[in-house]
Amino acid sequence: MATPGFNLPDIIETVRKHMRLIFVVSFLSAVAAAIFYMAGPRMYEGRTEFLVRNPLYGDRSNLYNADTRIFDYFADEDDVNRILLLAESDIVRSQVIRNMRLDYIYKLDGATRKGQLATERRYNKNLNVTRTEYKDVILSYADTDPELAAGVANEIVRVVGEVYSGYYKDTKRFMYQSIVNKCHEEDSTIASLTDSLSSLRNYYGIYDIISPARNNIMLSSMKENGHKDYGRGVEIIQNLESIKDQVVYDRAKNQTLQNQYSTGLKDDEMPLIKVVTPAKNPLNAKGIGGMLTVLIGALLGFFFSTMLMSLSDHYFSAAVKRK
Repeated sequence: MATPGFNLPDIIETVRKHMRLIFVVSFLSAVAAAIFYMAGPRMYEGRTEFLVRNPLYGDRSNLYNADTRIFDYFADEDDVNRILLLAESDIVRSQVIRNMRLDYIYKLDGATRKGQLATERRYNKNLNVTRTEYKDVILSYADTDPELAAGVANEIVRVVGEVYSGYYKDTKRFMYQSIVNKCHEEDSTIASLTDSLSSLRNYYGIYDIISPARNNIMLSSMKENGHKDYGRGVEIIQNLESIKDQVVYDRAKNQTLQNQYSTGLKDDEMPLIKVVTPAKNPLNAKGIGGMLTVLIGALLGFFFSTMLMSLSDHYFSAAVKRK
């Protein structure tokens, strides 16, 4: 027994036989698609593209080390992954929503948790972040307002760069502040040792430089001054001088470190994101155009009406044969 089916001649015959009905259904489908396109909101997509710098390029060891090893100035995969994480994180989302007043624009109550969640859901739905094989990042934001779409996309990149750079700058600030605090401690220690040595020298009448840390460099020969504790005074002063010289030496090294760690701490220094294509107001709506939408609607109407008519003719002819 032959397996029932459809072939091209049968389909052509069906189209010829029901041409008027198929044409009407196709026309109505095209009209419905046009109405759907005109009535539906048109989404515009603001698209920006940027590169990520290697955070190590601003590190103190690379800036002040004469034997700096060669490294890639572009961020590696881990750094790009961190950028993708930050772009969709709450710290960036909340700041962008607040800066752009999206809750007010979307007519949502940002003062309530329900309104905040609704704004965040809409924000997440409109945001798209991807990366390419060249390690650059493409960020897009869609909205019915083309100007808003471009503005939000650019603002997201700005906030991401601010947060990402701020993480490294804050870490450097913590190290810098620790060194500053240590320098203050050393200043207090030097001042205290200076006062103590001044009093001891006046008490024992010893004004020679007698410090092992200075390799016993003396500006004058040491002679007995008649003080009954002259020997004890020499030992005490020598010990304190050694301690003070070492603290002064450490203070000088820490001062150098302090100056080095202060490099790049300003907000406008050593940015880690380079925008290569800023988002601009899109002229065309996102998705397929109106003509293509109407054409697809007409084709779908033609296809389904043809299939229904073919099925109807097939089962009708089969029923006639059985009789």
